[in-house]
Amino acid sequence: MSYKKPTEEEIKALQADVEAYMEKPVRENERRVRIGGTFEDNVKKMATSPPISNEKLKKWAKKQREDIEE
Repeated sequence: MSYKKPTEEEIKALQADVEAYMEKPVRENERRVRIGGTFEDNVKKMATSPPISNEKLKKWAKKQREDIEE
């Protein structure tokens, strides 16, 4: 399976979408994870991150919920 590298225009469009979404108020039933750093740094970090299994994702999400509720 091969992936095409996103173009600069696609990255700028995604950045605009993310920034617009982050400006919206958080609803009562919604949780958002805020990560520090610049958008470009976060994209680079995500691009080099290994894939995560569904099982690991479930464990991570459960831990996030528990941390927030404490």
